[in-house]
Amino acid sequence: MNPKKDNSEKRILHITFLTMALLVGCLLVGIIYVRQFGAGAVQVYGRQQDAFVQLVLDQINLLGEDATSEDITAILSTMDSSSHKYWTLSEDDSLIFVKNIQETNRYKGFSTATFFAADAGLDFLRAMKLNYVDHRLLSLDGRRYVVSGTVFRFHGADYTICLMTDVDVILDENAFLSAKIIMYVTLIMMTIIAGMATLSLAGVYRKKQEELKKQEAYIQTLNRTIERLNHRINKNDMFHPRWNLYRQPMIPSFVTGFEEKGVQEMTFAVLEFSTEEKRQVFLEDALVFLNRSVLRFQMDIRENRLFLLFVNADEEETLKQLHRTYLLDSEIKGVSCWKGQKDALSFGREFYEKITGEEL
Repeated sequence: MNPKKDNSEKRILHITFLTMALLVGCLLVGIIYVRQFGAGAVQVYGRQQDAFVQLVLDQINLLGEDATSEDITAILSTMDSSSHKYWTLSEDDSLIFVKNIQETNRYKGFSTATFFAADAGLDFLRAMKLNYVDHRLLSLDGRRYVVSGTVFRFHGADYTICLMTDVDVILDENAFLSAKIIMYVTLIMMTIIAGMATLSLAGVYRKKQEELKKQEAYIQTLNRTIERLNHRINKNDMFHPRWNLYRQPMIPSFVTGFEEKGVQEMTFAVLEFSTEEKRQVFLEDALVFLNRSVLRFQMDIRENRLFLLFVNADEEETLKQLHRTYLLDSEIKGVSCWKGQKDALSFGREFYEKITGEEL
């Protein structure tokens, strides 16, 4: 198995796992913040409720010395209440009044410990100060309430007044509930979208990795093919006539070899240059303008003289190729074509001796 592929798969799994873990963590943090948002809303409601209780306390303090406890309960009776909201009035740990649509006067005469059964509720009652309104979050009968209360003095006796509101009512109030639902839905949708995006990106990354591997394999195959072709081309071109300037002793071997292979036509040409520079210019031009089947030989006695062998080309074709190299007519000493009328090597030697007066 390919170790690179294993590492790539492990990397994708690690990234996906870490991203999903991060998304779950963000979801949990979001839920905690939403709950804290709810707790903050309850505290805000508690302060508003304190202000309402302070308003009731001010009304009670305005009753005067002739007022009775019935006047106080009358004030509380006019206040808004429901199955989730209570007004309580107690004197010396005895409940005087509990206003609720379902439980009107049910606890009258009971002790406050009966109603505020939890220790936290009793601690809150004992911690109240005279004419100072405060609130606390308490659990009573398995339900949570925001309790705002204070102590006031009436006819020499201390009374405790409390307003209790069910927390669930506050949190389920239409506007807040809608905001909370929207927050939860938004949070969950963002998590789902982020998760789907992560999985999609992981799939795209894996697909890209596979495509990259295929491209790398394809490139490696191409490189090997190119390398083989270059090796073959270099090997073939190493001894190609286009790149070589042979010495004079090689002429008989080439001429005889071509004749034995059945070549029916060869043209011999003798060139002579006034300077070495001109000879070098011609050799550079010959690489471009002469055919691949033209062999070039340097004569031993005269280095500025060249002997050319055109294979399968007549005199007309030979002159046409030579003139493409911008040769001067004076530099072309002679051209002669052999067409199988006699021994090719003898024909070439006679031609060379006739042109130069020297033996080949």
